[in-house]
Amino acid sequence: MHSSKLRGSDFKIVSRGKALPHAAFFSSARETDRVGVISPDGVEGIGAITLLMAYVTAFYDRYRERTSEFFAYPDFFTFQRQTPCANYSMCDIWPERKNVHVPQDTQQTIESIVDRGVTVLLVPDKDPCEVVIAPVDLESAKRNIRRCFAYSETGTTESSNLTVECHSHLLRDYALAVLDSVPAKESVQKCRGKCLERMSSDTLSQSFREIELNEALSMI
Repeated sequence: MHSSKLRGSDFKIVSRGKALPHAAFFSSARETDRVGVISPDGVEGIGAITLLMAYVTAFYDRYRERTSEFFAYPDFFTFQRQTPCANYSMCDIWPERKNVHVPQDTQQTIESIVDRGVTVLLVPDKDPCEVVIAPVDLESAKRNIRRCFAYSETGTTESSNLTVECHSHLLRDYALAVLDSVPAKESVQKCRGKCLERMSSDTLSQSFREIELNEALSMI
């Protein structure tokens, strides 16, 4: 809950070419929203950290509208295919069990997503592929998932229609904690180097592409 110190004013959001206050972009966000970040290799979810933390802030805003004292964590999740799972607790994805290991199988991954009632889905931007999804799970996804975004581990998504910017010093420790939670293999060290490079300036700006559910499911 340490990230509850963030405020909407810490973010600059440009959606489809229009600058929007945090409160306006998240006007329909609810404290019951469940954000799911697909991060197959564990740490690439850092490429979506500005949007993730903006959603975390929206969650706490719903509580702040009612009271100044609360103890709550959002029901947000990461879905990862490597073990051990990277720990996103510093991003308030806590308890640690909310970092979920899923198999390579797309159907089983989607089962994990719908079983947790995810309403906002973040997926790595990649070429879509044809997937076969059990009808009951596809219908559940259609019923519950309201928004989907493609992100890039580099923080720069092609054909983006959303940009979220935040002061780097506010997110740096969160990102490094994720990287430090897994063995320092070559790919993690490479990601760490890129992370430090991106956060060397005063602001961290990441771009996303809001997409339809069917496209998002084809990139899981």
